[in-house]
Amino acid sequence: MTPEGRVKKKVKDIINKYGSGVYSHWPVLNGMGKPTLDCVGCANGVFFSVETKAPGEKLTPRQEITRNDMRIAGGTVFVIAGQDEMVLAEFDAWLAKQVYGRRGGGTDARR
Repeated sequence: MTPEGRVKKKVKDIINKYGSGVYSHWPVLNGMGKPTLDCVGCANGVFFSVETKAPGEKLTPRQEITRNDMRIAGGTVFVIAGQDEMVLAEFDAWLAKQVYGRRGGGTDARR
C-alpha cells in the first residue's frame, strides 16, 4: 500500500465508525469533469471534503483552488498529510459532533 493509501485507509476507518450517519464518496478522477478532492461527503446534512497526502506532501495549486471553492460554498475541508494523528483526531471529533451533537439530516430536493 502506498503512503497516501495508508492515510486514506485511516480516514475511511474513521468515516465507517459512523455508519449511515455519514455519506462519503471517493471519486476516481480521469481528467474529465470538474476537479474535486479525494473524498466528498455529508455528515448529518453538513458537507465536508478530505484530501489525503503522503507525509511531507502539500496541496497542488489546482487542489488549493478546489479547497477554496468548497470553503467559500460553506463546506468544511480537511487536509490530512501522513499519519498526522492530531488532524485525524480533529476530523473524528468533527464527525462525531455532526452525527451525535446536532439534530438534522438530509433533505430531499424532490419534496
